[in-house]
Order: sequence, then structure tokens, then C-alpha cells
Amino acid sequence: LLPKYKDPLLGWFYHYMKNGETLMDAIYDTENVPREDPFSQNPVRVFRDIGTTVFRSGWQADDFIFVMRTGPFRNHQFMDQGSFWLSDRNTVFIDRRHGSTEPYVGAVLYEPWYIQPVSHSTILIDGNHQSQRTGDIRNFAPGFDDYAFISHFLDGDHASFVSGDIGRVYWGKVKEMQRNIIYLKPRTLLMLDTVVPVEKDVDVTLLYQTLHLKDITAGTDVSTINKDGKVLQINHMYPKNLTVNAVETPHYFYTLLRERPLEREGMLTVTTRTSGIPLVIANLLSTDSDVTYEQGDGFVWGTVNKAAFCFSTRPGKIYQQGDITTDALALCPAGNNTFVALCTTFNNVNGLTVDSSKQITFEVSQVSTEAVSAFKYYIAEVSTVQIGAPEPLESVSVNGKKIDSSALSGNRKNVSLTLPAGEGEIQLISRHR
Repeated sequence: LLPKYKDPLLGWFYHYMKNGETLMDAIYDTENVPREDPFSQNPVRVFRDIGTTVFRSGWQADDFIFVMRTGPFRNHQFMDQGSFWLSDRNTVFIDRRHGSTEPYVGAVLYEPWYIQPVSHSTILIDGNHQSQRTGDIRNFAPGFDDYAFISHFLDGDHASFVSGDIGRVYWGKVKEMQRNIIYLKPRTLLMLDTVVPVEKDVDVTLLYQTLHLKDITAGTDVSTINKDGKVLQINHMYPKNLTVNAVETPHYFYTLLRERPLEREGMLTVTTRTSGIPLVIANLLSTDSDVTYEQGDGFVWGTVNKAAFCFSTRPGKIYQQGDITTDALALCPAGNNTFVALCTTFNNVNGLTVDSSKQITFEVSQVSTEAVSAFKYYIAEVSTVQIGAPEPLESVSVNGKKIDSSALSGNRKNVSLTLPAGEGEIQLISRHR
């Protein structure tokens, strides 16, 4: 691929990863391909086609790194939808089980354990180790769309958000299931797993895979994974009727062959049950231990290392927290900047309102003395969005294009927009500035 496409990023990656000269270096001209490292690029990325989300605080080995898979099935894959990997301060805290190999060498646990959800940091239903099935392949044929996918993604200044929809691969045991992740920069995750049951309620178990059982301390309110003197704290925020355990896991084929002495391996499990209504399971993962939170009427709000957050405990219902009234799944205020995930209505006491016909994720901020508000948003479907400003508007632009003044109300404080699906930007310019 190097001499064919001469891609500078691929050129850098090839030389960065290889160890010594190879036959390929003799056959192809790999030395003269241009090289450009990725370190000037945004370390927060989404790869929709394969369903991979990456949240990083930077490009160094000791930076915070989170990777999650919620995407279509491909050939030769494991049942790993919703599984994630987490590293911080140069230590891997959350991974998948290790030490197996292909089944033809006699690894008898390969198919019932190693390739199944039970070996990944994902979700089980009713304790079934094989809770997931293979989904359809993306773009295979019209109608073949039973696969996991990323529904919403937005990267903001102080927070980022992704919603991975994985319910379609759970054998019809749930009506809906999403892994919603708020990344509070630089090194905290608020994980909001939402489950909508069908006719029968189900047990829901979250799995957190780590290497050794001795590294896990399970607690009702807080669990920890301690490695090399570094601690990942998992705050079990909601609901309170949780069963939390450190569970021993089997050794796999290669582990038995190669490691001496053997150490007990394990995972942390968090289990609760649906009760006929949408269930929210909230866990906050961070290597910063300064965490406080309180439960309100239909929501939980708190801070981690002075960064504020709030999330709904009754998805789709309106709640009021401080100066904000909304039905958002989560929001993160920070001064003049507010990040809002999955809402249809938002009302700030200062006079800013947002009403959308479909769920919208957005970040709103005052970016200059001229702009009342600037929106960076993501919508999964074409939506009608009405925005109210605290003062009359001179103009409104969407994705750099000024809209016709007929979209403004008589007092010029409200604007009605039809926004296309995808990510975009809106800028509101005050009339009196």
C-alpha cells in the first residue's frame, strides 16, 4: 500500500511500528514514501463504518485513552459489541480476557468463553455468557441492518459524547440498549447504559475485565482497580439496588502454557434489574478521586475534580437542575459553555431555549462579544429545531451560510430551522452588538 498510495500517515505508521528490515523493504520502495505523524490531529475521533470511538487526552503513553466498539459485524469477529478498553497514566485498567488462541489447537474454552460477551467489558442479559449474536454486515443488502451502530457523536471543548446502540444483537431480550459515554476531559468517563425491556424484565450485568483478581476491590458505592500503585475508581452512582462482585475467571490455553506461577484472574461485575420502564445504569470511571454527587427529582448531579455533570434517571422526562430545565440524558455546564447530550428541550434561565423534533446533542457557548450563542450540534435525523435567544438577533447562520430573515419571529428572539442529519454549527448574532 505504501508505494501505491504514498499516504504520509501510513508511511509514518509503517516505520513507527516495524522492527528491523523485512522482505517487503527489499521488494518495495518503502523508504522514500513521505511520512507525517498524527500528533497535530485531534486525539478524539469516531470511526463510524467500523463502530469505533476513541477518546484520548493526548498522544503520550501516559495520557488517558478510551476505545469502545459499537459497530457492524465483520468476518472473523468476537461477540464484543459495547466492549471497551481503558488506559491511563501508562496503565491498562480495563481490557478483554487474554491468553487464548485459535480453536484448532485445543483451546476448549475458545468458543463458549473467549469469543463471547463474557470475556469482554460489555453487558450480559440474564447472566447469559452468550447474550449477543452476530449482527448483519454493514451495507450488505437493503433490510439487513440488525447490527450495532453509533447514533450520536460530538466532540466539544470540555466534554465529548458518544451513544452506541447495541440492542439489536441481544436476541430480542431487550427493546433498546445504548452505551452512552460522556468524556469529561481530560481523564474521566461518565458511562450511562440505558436499557428498555420488552414484555419481561431482565437482569442486566455490566462487565469490567482486568488482569488479576487481586487488583479488584468491589464495593456497593465505589469499586477500584489497583495496578502498580495506580487506581481506577468506579463510582456506582445509579441505581442503588446493585449487586457488585469480583468474579474469578478461567485461565486460557496460552496462559497455562506460558505463565508461571499462575495468578487468579478476574472481572468486576455490576448487576441490577429492569422494572418495566427504561433503566439507567450510571458509573463514573476516573483516576481522579475527588468525586461528589447527589440525587435530585429524576436526575443526579455532581462534580469530579471540579468539573460539573448532571444526568437523567428517567430518560425522556423533563427535570430541573439549577438554572436549567431539560429532558437531556446528560449535561455538563462549564462557565459560558454547556454541553448537552440527547435532548429535545432545553431552557436556560438566562433566556436561551432549544426545542427539537428529534433528539439533538449540542454544545453552546458565547464565543465573542458579537455572538450571543454559538452551537456545535449533532442530529441523527433531519429535524426541526427552534432556538430562543435572550435578546433580538441581527442574523443567524448555519454551517457558515446566513439564513433568510423570514425564519425569525416578529421580535427576532426566536428562529425556526430545519437542520440536516449530521454535525453542524449555528451562530446567533445579537442585533444590539
